[in-house]
Amino acid sequence: MNTDETHAAQAFLTHHDFVKGVALKYAPWPGLVEDICQQVFLEFLAKEDRWDVSRDLRPLLATMTRHVAMRLWRERTRQQPEVVQKLAEHIRQLAESQEAPPRYEEEIAVLRNCLQKLPEKSRELVELYYYNEVGTPEIAEQINMRTDTVCRALSRVREKLRECIERSMERGGAAHA
Repeated sequence: MNTDETHAAQAFLTHHDFVKGVALKYAPWPGLVEDICQQVFLEFLAKEDRWDVSRDLRPLLATMTRHVAMRLWRERTRQQPEVVQKLAEHIRQLAESQEAPPRYEEEIAVLRNCLQKLPEKSRELVELYYYNEVGTPEIAEQINMRTDTVCRALSRVREKLRECIERSMERGGAAHA
């Protein structure tokens, strides 16, 4: 490894946790996070002469990580076309249906109850991101936070909702939410 490659490797390693966080967000499957990080590292090193490692590398690494994750997703879906076909058919059926399928009505009621249990700021984030389709950079600007902080907050909110839904469904669904 020459000196430039060593500097590039060190610069990447200082941002490894950041890359891992972005990979978690975009990974098509959670088990692929390390694969994505390794591929980003290899691609970063392969083009090390293009990067100014004295600058903030996070925007570049975030973009690279997103592209690697999407490429992995495309490769995996090409390898499993029948799974993608079934998923697409299911989504099409849901889109054509005017109402939620009966098997989801209880889950939707539980989700509504769990949303009501969230703190006001968390509900505001959910409303902005999911209902109003406001992107994380715009949300960050509106509530005077960093974009990565908003991403982490949304991730925590999703985890809280998932746990609440699981607990509620174990106890018998919407009646016990």
